[in-house]
Amino acid sequence: MFRLDGKVAFITGASYGIGYAIAKGMAGAGAKIVFNDINAELVEKGLASYKADGIDAKGYVCDVTDEDAVNKTVAQIEKEVGVIDILVNNAGIIKRIPMCEMKAVIPSMIKKGHGKIINICSMMSELGRETVSAYAAAKGGLKMLTRNICSEYGEYNIQCNGIGPGYIAK
Repeated sequence: MFRLDGKVAFITGASYGIGYAIAKGMAGAGAKIVFNDINAELVEKGLASYKADGIDAKGYVCDVTDEDAVNKTVAQIEKEVGVIDILVNNAGIIKRIPMCEMKAVIPSMIKKGHGKIINICSMMSELGRETVSAYAAAKGGLKMLTRNICSEYGEYNIQCNGIGPGYIAK
C-alpha cells in the first residue's frame, strides 16, 4: 500500500480543483497537507473544504509569481509544519486571450493574408540540463507558443516555425 506518513506535501493552488484532489489523495495516504492560493478568500474556502473532508490542512496566502513571497511562505511552512518533502507545482491561471491581442504583428498579417513568424527555441526546449532550468522552461514554453500560433492562425496563411539550435561558439 502506498503511504506518505509523516511527509509534508505542499500543493500550490490547492484551494479547489486539481490541486485540491491531489492534496486529498495525498492526505489519504498520510501526508501532512499545506497549500497556498493567491488571496485570503480562496485560502479560507479551501480550509473549509479540507475541514469538511476531515483533512487537517494548513493554508497560506502566496502569489507564486512573487519570488520573495514564495521564499517567505516556504520559510513559514518549514517553521510551522516542517521541511517540505513533496512539492506539487499546480498553481496556474488561464486567461483566454487571442494571440493577436498579445502579438502586435498578427492583425496586420491577417489583413495581408499571410505572414511568417520564427521563434528561436533551443535544444533545451526538448532537454533538461543542470543549472539551466529557468532557460529550459522558457524555451519549452516558446516551443508550445509556436504550436499555438500555428493552430490559431494557420487558416490565415500565417506560418510559425521554431528553430532549436544547439550550442554555438561566442
